[in-house]
Amino acid sequence: MNGLLAFYEGGSSFLHGRNPTLKLVSLMIPMLAVTLAFDPWTPVVLFGLGLLALRVLGHVPLRQVARPLALLFVLSALGLLGSNAFFYDPPSGTSLTVLWEGGPFRLTLEGLRVGFALTMRTMAIVTFSLIFVATTDPTDFVLSLIQHVRFPFRLGYGILVAYRFLPLWRTELDVIRSAHRIRGVGERTSLKGRWEQLQRYAVPLLAGAIRKAERVSIAMDSKAFGALPGRTYYRRLNLTRVDWAMLAASALITLLMLLALASAGLLVGYGVVPGD
Repeated sequence: MNGLLAFYEGGSSFLHGRNPTLKLVSLMIPMLAVTLAFDPWTPVVLFGLGLLALRVLGHVPLRQVARPLALLFVLSALGLLGSNAFFYDPPSGTSLTVLWEGGPFRLTLEGLRVGFALTMRTMAIVTFSLIFVATTDPTDFVLSLIQHVRFPFRLGYGILVAYRFLPLWRTELDVIRSAHRIRGVGERTSLKGRWEQLQRYAVPLLAGAIRKAERVSIAMDSKAFGALPGRTYYRRLNLTRVDWAMLAASALITLLMLLALASAGLLVGYGVVPGD
């Protein structure tokens, strides 16, 4: 697993073995719930549930995503929490609790609350997106869309090929950079130097991409890809009872969580902006 949003290969967890389409729908349920809520408690609880599912059900080590998530939290807090804390404009008829005021700046408790809620909403959505990406093979996802959602297989194959090309281009870029260093053409930090460097890298990268595209097109033509309205598959993905149970459990857990927050008086939102 390289980076925040990357497939965690070698995993044999519960989530790795689930159908990608139903897994996506199951994860969209809590994502929709956190999107419609305006209180800070709903995203905090769902963020915690997301991390728990990522570790327990996905077997993804949290230490691999802790640093990127922490960086994302800091950036979100600086943008969302900072802007709302000082520039929050409440609905008409709503009073503000001013914590500090100096010149044009005014720090309010309500602004901090809204900013924190938006920050945690972002973190919760990213966490559930991370669960899907880290536990889903892109090939299985495209196959599931084609076989179960009737996604056009021509378009699906093109998306899959483009996705597979990305790491190849990264490898070719590393080879080109190493070749330039061997020949004494070092990398420059100035703006003009980076522009010249981009021009040197673009030509061989484009040539390699064209060669790979030609090979793929020849292989597709030789196998009569797209000649018939339907096609066969070497491997078919199944929808099992466990997959449907996962979907039902996701909806049930999300509903119970919302009911618990509502009974405690902590749930705000679902189409009603606070103060309207």
